Amino acid sequence: MLKVTTVFVNDKQEDQTIHCSDGTSGVMMVKDSSETPTYEFKFYAHTHPGFSLNADEFHDGEEVTLDDIMSKDQVTLKFV
Repeated sequence: MLKVTTVFVNDKQEDQTIHCSDGTSGVMMVKDSSETPTYEFKFYAHTHPGFSLNADEFHDGEEVTLDDIMSKDQVTLKFV
């Protein structure tokens, strides 16, 4: 079964705490390792697998499917 979770994030390009529609939270870290930033998402208590997005993928409504060992998650970014 696919779990769908909305990740609420500010569209500012800075490290920040993120909150999810299922009540969980985590952190988004901005890495400037090249010409364009990479956005790394990590969740507290391992509630969802972490993932990264490049600058072209970091936008409101972006959907990402995450394969975990026991399940498949889908997260949708919602800019607030």
